[in-house]
Amino acid sequence: MAYLITGVIRRILFLTAACVLSCGVPLFAQTAAQAPPPADYNDPEGYAVLSVLLEHYHSEAENTLQISSLTASGPKPDSFDTCATKLPPEFATAADDYKDKNKQNSRVVKKFNLKFGYKLVDLAKKRQPLAPTNNAKGLPPPLFDHDVYEVSAVGFDASHTHAIAYVSDFCGPDCSSGAYHLLVKEKDGWKEFVSSPVCEWMRSNREALAPRSPSS
Repeated sequence: MAYLITGVIRRILFLTAACVLSCGVPLFAQTAAQAPPPADYNDPEGYAVLSVLLEHYHSEAENTLQISSLTASGPKPDSFDTCATKLPPEFATAADDYKDKNKQNSRVVKKFNLKFGYKLVDLAKKRQPLAPTNNAKGLPPPLFDHDVYEVSAVGFDASHTHAIAYVSDFCGPDCSSGAYHLLVKEKDGWKEFVSSPVCEWMRSNREALAPRSPSS
């Protein structure tokens, strides 16, 4: 009798373990696949700051400015932590707000106030060039047909008179640059601070790449 009871218990334990392995893993995979999409970035004052900055990036050669559809906090996830130590003390509160608003990427919406046309694009879907061949050694990589600009959510101090924003320019797979911008609000609108931009970076040499034929 005891032997039969032990066998039944073993069978129950085996079936329970099998269910955990066969049912639990797909359930976890399904839950992971249903991660919520990025929230929209809807701050009107943030778009006012970003519009001021993007006005400087636009050139007459570009009919339509291309802006990445997702925000970015910097070239690397921890880039701003290093840069924040170099900011003027009056931007300390705005730096804290910047960190809080850029913990996750947000979806950019069409709320820019620009004097020229623009469109939102998926930077990850820009066509990548073919792998280099033996005949292409030493040549710079091809360029995108148009530069794509990444922007961050904007950090403000409590009085909304100091702001911090990140803007980067991608001209190709290995051609990009960016910086953090410090702005102050004056009577006639947002203006860049005297020491702005800060923590500038550049990948590759844009001047060397310029003569190359672009790739879309």
